[in-house]
Amino acid sequence: MKIPKIVIIGSTGKLGSILLNFTFKNNIPIHAITGFKNSNKLKLYESKYSIKKTFCLKNNNDIDKLKILFKSVSIDIIYFLDVGSRSLIYLNYFLKFQKNSVICIANKEMIIAGGSLLKKSISRSNCTLIPLDSEHFSLINNYPNAKNVKKIYITASGGPFYFNKNINLKKVSKKQVLSHPKWIMGSNNLIDSSNFINKVLEILELSYIFDIPLEKIDFVVSREAFVHSIIHYKDETITFNCFANNMLITLSKPLKKFYDFDLNLNYDNIYNIENFRIEKFKDKRFKIYNYINTIKKFNHNQQILFMIFNNQAQSLYLNGKIPYYKILSHIFKKIEIFNEFKNKKLRNFKDILKFIDSINVSLNKK
Repeated sequence: MKIPKIVIIGSTGKLGSILLNFTFKNNIPIHAITGFKNSNKLKLYESKYSIKKTFCLKNNNDIDKLKILFKSVSIDIIYFLDVGSRSLIYLNYFLKFQKNSVICIANKEMIIAGGSLLKKSISRSNCTLIPLDSEHFSLINNYPNAKNVKKIYITASGGPFYFNKNINLKKVSKKQVLSHPKWIMGSNNLIDSSNFINKVLEILELSYIFDIPLEKIDFVVSREAFVHSIIHYKDETITFNCFANNMLITLSKPLKKFYDFDLNLNYDNIYNIENFRIEKFKDKRFKIYNYINTIKKFNHNQQILFMIFNNQAQSLYLNGKIPYYKILSHIFKKIEIFNEFKNKKLRNFKDILKFIDSINVSLNKK
């Protein structure tokens, strides 16, 4: 049997650690991994998991070596488990030389920044895209399209505040914001989860991944997060797409093309009615309630601005420079200030990255 060549971009984060531990236990060799800041962990993984090639992408020489790998070796599966839109550089170079590969992405900035160009570029190379975020992954077996879908809903667990109706969001502490009742995540993801900005970003991603108009996508709240998406078809049938909250389900999916294994997950509690309890999002304490329809009308440039200014607002909040309840208003004020950028033509990944760089340079000046 052919031994597939597997590359992991962003191996030193939480998802990379989960994937490497799984592949090692199941005797699945990984050809190459990358990291960025955490070079010590990269070296540890190289030794611990017997990785043939490692690249620290903070180092220009390693970036050049990674590009040589893409040019000279046929890669079967590549994972993008990192953060930030800069990975469009590596994807663009990868697609110049690779055909019929499986491209697995858990990087939301990369998908939103890439926009419709990302999916088109992958298709032109006869590669297959597998989105790894649970909401998008839950749709791939159905593969909905604009012609047969009436509405798609992704689910939100509610974060730390939704089910605590007596909490005043103008008075919450940083500790409360960063305390998700279900998952341990990085601070940026915890903030996004607490104010539902993560759901808006996931709606934007879904639109690009499946080419579904934004007006056909919304989100609902499901506390147990066992239901990840709901599809309401035009023929009036409805599907609930469910699975356990275990990222190995999504991370291991691409490997099944080459390897036979069973995750042996326990689904004894599957018929608990709480797993399927869904409610419409209608809590006006959250500012996103008033903004979501406006965001759905954003063009691609405005979506990128929203993403950039959200990242900036997170940093300002964490550093005590703006209060929690002003995160969204800060984002929209910035979008208004940078309104001149909304119609700039973005014809390729290079244009997109230049656009993002120009915004960041302007932000640093101001």
